[in-house]
Amino acid sequence: MHHIMYISTALVIVQEAELQEMLIQYRRNNLRDAITGLLLYSGEHYVQLIEGAEEDLRRLFAKISKDYHHTNLIKLADGAIRQRSFENWSMGFRSVNEQGLASLPGYLNPTRTTLPHQPEESPVHVLQQFLQQDLA
Repeated sequence: MHHIMYISTALVIVQEAELQEMLIQYRRNNLRDAITGLLLYSGEHYVQLIEGAEEDLRRLFAKISKDYHHTNLIKLADGAIRQRSFENWSMGFRSVNEQGLASLPGYLNPTRTTLPHQPEESPVHVLQQFLQQDLA
């Protein structure tokens, strides 16, 4: 099992209706390829975590990297995992504002050049905190 997480800068402002259409396609493809994960969109940035077989994730990330909706992809995590964090989500989605992201402890600003070293500051941990806070 493997995961990849990234943050990117939106080039195109996507309206809610278009987002919903995109999500239908993403979820269909992810179900087919046994990929799970979460996508956050703030209007300014995307944050996404995908989980699955490494080969499938590499192929998907190559497509994501070429998508015209965003630029400045910064990979936050790329490695083996023991288990999925989002095993029941073919692609969870949440629209969030920048202040919501920035208020989280350990938030990684996309302009930052170094990644945190403490496990409690890891990008994946920050994403999990967001979900616990937002869904509680």
